[in-house]
Amino acid sequence: MQVAFQTAEDLSLAVESVFQDIPVLLYHRLDSVAPYPGFQSHNGIEMYYIESGQGLYLAGDKTYPLQPGTLMIIRPFTLHKVLQTDTHMNICRSVLMWKEELLREDWPSHEPFPLDDMPADCCRIQFEPELQERIRGIYRSLHEEWGGRKPGYLSVIRCLIKELLLLAHRSWQSGGQEQSAPPSEELPEDISYLVQYISNHFQSELPLETLGSLVHMNPSYLSTLFHKHMGLTLTRFIAVKRIHYAKKLLRETTLSVTDIAYQCGFNHHTYFNKTFKRLEQMSPASYRKEHKPRA
Repeated sequence: MQVAFQTAEDLSLAVESVFQDIPVLLYHRLDSVAPYPGFQSHNGIEMYYIESGQGLYLAGDKTYPLQPGTLMIIRPFTLHKVLQTDTHMNICRSVLMWKEELLREDWPSHEPFPLDDMPADCCRIQFEPELQERIRGIYRSLHEEWGGRKPGYLSVIRCLIKELLLLAHRSWQSGGQEQSAPPSEELPEDISYLVQYISNHFQSELPLETLGSLVHMNPSYLSTLFHKHMGLTLTRFIAVKRIHYAKKLLRETTLSVTDIAYQCGFNHHTYFNKTFKRLEQMSPASYRKEHKPRA
């Protein structure tokens, strides 16, 4: 899918659209400064592999270092984005996204499903150097199968994803997630603190003056600093967190849209509806209908 996106939210909507027709999407060897402002969140497993470059990966309210050989496994409906720590260095990465049922439905009953043994939101794997070429080879083969679309290509892709997942799980069990040093430039402590604070308090009112006082910064300067490191404003970050939680409630509960608005920190349901539609390009009711569990 060769499409230009303005934001990560636009990309997430495109991923959801593709998943309605086919359960796999691959971007092979993207080589650029880490792209879109905003956050991604979609109904699929994402396996984000770094071939060169470095940076930080934010998933939920935690940051993880990226370096060659890093594989990030992001679970469905988890907010995530890349934070570029060196704007002069490209990050070459391959991004595989797939629906969980692609493997789980046919997984042998006598074998535990690897994802059940790994963290619920995000898992970071650091492959040893001797394995990195094998991982790159799997992504190359996925790219060839995806591009060629020869008979049985989806079955081959399924086997390749299974191999990748099993190798990641093996590395996870052996402690591969702990074996790398952080990149030279990390997220500033004050910004990291605010990310976690907002994640825990987005249901409450969060005026910029209050957030500034928490880290002893002028609200205007704090907004500038936050945007520099996060790629979006404080106000938008709070809105993204609230709408993300609203989407979870719309999918998993029968609460009214008005009740959900108040539970997510909005003072009025009309403003909630407006914000939801601006970020998701559909109304809360339409989102609930589209993601209603199948009987």
